[in-house]
Amino acid sequence: MDATMPHYLKPHILLPMSFIAAITACSTPQQPDEHGQPPPEPPDTTTVVASARPVHWSYDGAEGPAAWGVLSPVYALCKDGRGQSPIALTTKAGTKGAQWSFNYGSTGLTLAHHEHVDELVDNGHTIQVTVDEGSTLALNGRNYTLKQFHFHTPSEHTLDGRSLPMEMHLVHQDSAGNFAVVGVLIEEGKSNANFAKLVENLPATKGDTITVADHQLDLKVHLPATEKAFHYVGSLTTPPCSEHVQWLVLQDRITLSKEQIAAFATRIGPNNRPVQPVHERTVETVVLSGQVR
Repeated sequence: MDATMPHYLKPHILLPMSFIAAITACSTPQQPDEHGQPPPEPPDTTTVVASARPVHWSYDGAEGPAAWGVLSPVYALCKDGRGQSPIALTTKAGTKGAQWSFNYGSTGLTLAHHEHVDELVDNGHTIQVTVDEGSTLALNGRNYTLKQFHFHTPSEHTLDGRSLPMEMHLVHQDSAGNFAVVGVLIEEGKSNANFAKLVENLPATKGDTITVADHQLDLKVHLPATEKAFHYVGSLTTPPCSEHVQWLVLQDRITLSKEQIAAFATRIGPNNRPVQPVHERTVETVVLSGQVR
C-alpha cells in the first residue's frame, strides 16, 4: 500500500528507557551515599523530545526500504514485524474459501460506485485519489469504507515470480480503524478509457493538489471481472508498516497502455517496497461468493 499512510493515522511515540528512568529518579528523594557524599546529578534530559512528526523515508539510498525500521522507533515493525507486506504470490495457493465469510453486500462483495473523484494528490511517493464517502467494502462480517486509492510502479506484490508494471491499492477502513486493502495488478495492454481521466489530470509537480470539478468516475470499472483473489493478513507497505491489515489481491488483471503506464511511472516510479517473508502466515485463494457490483 502506498507510501503515504492515510493522514488520519497518528503513530504512537515510544519513549526511550533512559527518559523514563530519568523521570523516576527526579520523583524519588535522593539520599547521600555511605561516605556522606551527595548523589550524582540525574542525566540531562533536555535533548529528549517526543514528536509525532513523521520521519522522512524514501524508496532508495540511505532512507530506502532496508533502513525504514531503524529510521524511527515508530517504524520498528518495518524491520521486526513478521506479518509484513507485500509478499510473493503464486497461483498454486490453496483454495480455502469455505473457511471465510466474504460478505460483499448481499452476495459477498460490494464496492459502491458512481462516486466522483475528490482530489488527486501526488504527495511525493505516489499518486493518490481521494474519493467521496459512500463507497464500501464488506469483508468477513466487517464493513469498510473506501478512503482512497493510489498506485505503485512497478507492482509491489509479485505473481509467480514476476513483477508487473503497476499495482493499484484501494484502501478501506472500518469504524474501529482496521484496514482492508484491495490490490489490483496492472499489465501493459489496451488503453483504459477510465484511467484516461486520471492521466489527463495528473499533478505536474510533487505536492500539487488538483481538484477535478464535475467529473464522475465509475469506481467499478477500475476492477477486473474476477471471481478469485489472494487473501492474507499483512501490513501497510510503507512506514510505519502497521500490521493486521486484511489484504485481497485480485487474481485477474486490468490493462493500461504503454503510454498510460509511462504517465504514472515518470511521476512516481519506482515506488515499490520489495517483497517480504511470509513466515507462518497462510495465503489463500478465495472464491468470491458474488460479482463486484
